[in-house]
Amino acid sequence: MRRAWLWPLAAALLGACGTLSSPPAPSTGDLLAAPTALQVSARRLKVEAVPVLGGETFRVRVRVQASRPPLPPLALTGVYVVTGDGVWTAPLTPAVARRCGARPCWQASGSGEARGLRPGEGVQVVVSLRDGAGRTLWLRDARASIQGE
Repeated sequence: MRRAWLWPLAAALLGACGTLSSPPAPSTGDLLAAPTALQVSARRLKVEAVPVLGGETFRVRVRVQASRPPLPPLALTGVYVVTGDGVWTAPLTPAVARRCGARPCWQASGSGEARGLRPGEGVQVVVSLRDGAGRTLWLRDARASIQGE
């Protein structure tokens, strides 16, 4: 009789072993390997980033642009900046759908502590996107430099 209650407890503990509330943080190598263009819903997506340093605050504005309307059903979920010293990350403000010239785009920004970043420093900016199935996609700006305010 004593063993009967052990089975449900053991099953619950083992079931929880493989679950994560959020995906693990990407490595620097994962971020640098992110593509500079994605094909989603027959649309080509590219990202343009403008990293700006103002005092002790670092802000990154991103624009994810689609090759043609409508925008695919994706959510922008984060921004990562690979520097010579490591990876800076911040959540993004809610993305706003806009017209960027003749093409549709999302615009968002992330900000946080500067942590030793310098104007003129070359960086790689990567955005994370989530599709309708909950998968995380990565998209990298080919080249960006930190601008001073």
